[in-house]
Amino acid sequence: MIADDKLLAEQAAYYRVRASEYDEWWQRVGRYDRGDAATRRWHTEVAQVETWLIEARLAGDVLELASGTGWWTERLARIAGYLMCIDASPETVAINQARITAASLKMPIYKVADLFEWEPVTTFDAIFFSFWLSHVPPDRFAAFWAKVAKALRPGGRVFFIDSAPEETASAHDHRMPDENGIQERRLNDGSTYRIIKLFHDPEELTARLAALGWNAAIGRTPSYFIHGKATRASRAPGDGR
Repeated sequence: MIADDKLLAEQAAYYRVRASEYDEWWQRVGRYDRGDAATRRWHTEVAQVETWLIEARLAGDVLELASGTGWWTERLARIAGYLMCIDASPETVAINQARITAASLKMPIYKVADLFEWEPVTTFDAIFFSFWLSHVPPDRFAAFWAKVAKALRPGGRVFFIDSAPEETASAHDHRMPDENGIQERRLNDGSTYRIIKLFHDPEELTARLAALGWNAAIGRTPSYFIHGKATRASRAPGDGR
């Protein structure tokens, strides 16, 4: 699929308008309540990926891309020496800042920027992003990872979390994405938006990243999440040294 600018703009608008209700998805309430069994499974798997990330100990200078409302920002802020957060939505940045303030943590440096337009100007020891890669269209995948590489110091690490294809992860009035990876999302007021939602198979994603010069290890929880870490290969594909 090739995502046109109109679709990407609609996706960005959706996340701005959704900011105030985004955490309903994470907390499994309202339209995202799929019953007690699904909620227990969700929270169990959230704890699994949280433990995985904590054990990674992302110290030093850390960059969080698509930082959203701050669930992971709060956890990164507890261990990072310096934390920068980038998100396209000023509405979610405000919620993120309020979460960090409530937790009495050192405030990260925030930047509002469209990640498709963003260009790194400094480098970091670690880069983290959650539930972002599934919104990157295939024709922009390589360019995004090139930006990540540019922002990563030698020996640096990338960590990410994203969605696995599980129908109960989304609201009960959402359908799974179509064959082109486009999903119609509904907000609490009934308005609808189209977004890109591509589910990545861990094995296929590992191979795709290898072709771009990354060594990746990607796993998944039983139902809801994939999680991965990646480092730059010592020799990128096509390097004739």
